Amino acid sequence: MLTRTIDYSDVIELLQHKIVTYIKLNPNLNFNIPSKTKFVDNTDAAIIFNFYEFKEPYRMKFIHGSFEEYSLKFIDFLKPVLIDFLKEVKYDHYDFTIVIRHEGEIFQRIVTVYNHD
Repeated sequence: MLTRTIDYSDVIELLQHKIVTYIKLNPNLNFNIPSKTKFVDNTDAAIIFNFYEFKEPYRMKFIHGSFEEYSLKFIDFLKPVLIDFLKEVKYDHYDFTIVIRHEGEIFQRIVTVYNHD
């Protein structure tokens, strides 16, 4: 089992950078999220995603009417970058609080991610 050698608050910016880069590397998301830094905000308490930063046609096609379903898929999409982050900071697991905001709605989940090395 890996021991935490770094406090999470010390690596928040690293995770923020990794998530933004992961989004930039996805052509569809990169095109449909003009402001990546407004889209994701990583804090001590949670990783906050602002779905209202998606371009309107994307929101209407994928999110409108299926906010919770899309949110769950988005969390699954993020798992590889979260696992990579855990490996880099040498955590065996972490409970990420993910908050997603969209049109006055808030979707929140605590997601436990394991580093399976």
